[in-house]
Amino acid sequence: MGAYHKVLDHYLQVAGSKIGSKLFLDKNGLCVLRQENGREYVVELPRSSEVVYFYSPICTVPYGCSEEFFERVLELNLCGVAYNQAAFGLDAKTQNIVLSYARSMEALDEVAFSNILNNFIKTADRAEKDLVKLVKELIEQTSLTEDDIDMEIKAHRAISNNGKLKV
Repeated sequence: MGAYHKVLDHYLQVAGSKIGSKLFLDKNGLCVLRQENGREYVVELPRSSEVVYFYSPICTVPYGCSEEFFERVLELNLCGVAYNQAAFGLDAKTQNIVLSYARSMEALDEVAFSNILNNFIKTADRAEKDLVKLVKELIEQTSLTEDDIDMEIKAHRAISNNGKLKV
């Protein structure tokens, strides 16, 4: 166990009592906070590390518009102000977009840790809402409607009829 394991465990217990959850660091250096709605927030302190990581799965990569989706997510990462210095990344195993934030244990005390955890939870919740909205917009833009298909067929027929081909 690293030197900061007990310290972070104590910070988690203090923060947990403020938010009404029993939080603790397990033997692997992980603390997972699960909300009733299924949202997860993870605090991790890797062995022999002085950096604590906060991360939360936000959404899966949408099928059919992934290029546009990644472009927009990269734009969101450009300026850290929008998500309080947290950044989006891809978990290759799950194909989830994850919001993450890292902080040195040296810069933390009970109050700072509690504030960071609370702010990270709020930021991750907002990020999820923003990306769900983005996915919905992208799917609407890239999905063909029946009218789109009818117009394509009519355009194809018009081109074919001008060239004396009848379909």
